[in-house]
Amino acid sequence: MRFHFIAAIYVLWLSRFYDFSKIEYAILFIVISMVIVSELFNTAIENAVDMASKSRNQKAKMSKDAAAGAVLFSAFCAAAVGVLLFADTDVFYDIFNYFRYGLIRFIILLLSIVLSILFIFKPEKNRRKSGNKEKQ
Repeated sequence: MRFHFIAAIYVLWLSRFYDFSKIEYAILFIVISMVIVSELFNTAIENAVDMASKSRNQKAKMSKDAAAGAVLFSAFCAAAVGVLLFADTDVFYDIFNYFRYGLIRFIILLLSIVLSILFIFKPEKNRRKSGNKEKQ
């Protein structure tokens, strides 16, 4: 979920370099929402299955795999839309020059990347150990 959230922020930040129409922005927001919503449903399904099934169960595994597959499929669809909307080498050059010729902007970019990586990989404190308590 954290990765998708950060990716959405960068996509929206970099979209300002493009001359998108309202329809293209609508498509962008729809695919971002699709990924976030599928991730939320995946989390809900995984938590519900974990609560309902204390032991290993093939149907529980299939349910969790299907929910994760839905997230993966929505992410692939969003990536395909991203390629279609953002694949413009002239704009890539403009973005490169924007950060290249502005030291403060470049530092902010690097700082945002470092903070994003820390946010994505920050361990969750309230997360149960995977199955350790049930097996004891």
